[in-house]
Parts: sequence; structure tokens; C-alpha cells
Amino acid sequence: MDAGQTYTGRLPLDGVGHQVGTCRFGDDPTTSVLDLNCRTHDIDNLYITDGSFFCSSGAVNPTLTIIANDLRIGEHLIDRMK
Repeated sequence: MDAGQTYTGRLPLDGVGHQVGTCRFGDDPTTSVLDLNCRTHDIDNLYITDGSFFCSSGAVNPTLTIIANDLRIGEHLIDRMK
């Protein structure tokens, strides 16, 4: 496949092992599910910090990025609970 081409074939099951992108985050509740701290716009104490806040997935395992975001949200929650 040349650079710039989009893959349109069928992926094997192990090619879709990192599902992401089901809970968009942003400032506007009409276009996103989560705020920028991964808290739902509608429920004050519900945070979603798995890979669903990603807009898409790269070619690598997203686990380390998920962990880094979890640590960031953890710090936010500690500050919020003070």
C-alpha cells in the first residue's frame, strides 16, 4: 500500500483489538459526551477514562496513553475532592 492510501480490506479479528472512539470529549455537550477531564457532561461524578475518549487509534497499543490520562484524571480528582 502506498503512502496516503486508505486500507479498505477486511481486518482479521486481532487487527481490531483496541476499540476506541465511542465517547468523544470536548467543551460542547451537543457534540461530545465527555468534558476535557473525561467527566460526562450529564452526570457530575461519572468519569470515563478508558480508550473510548480517543478520536481514533494509531498503529500501536494505546495502553500507555490510557494510563497517562488516568494519572492526569486522578490528579484532577484529588484536587476536586479537596
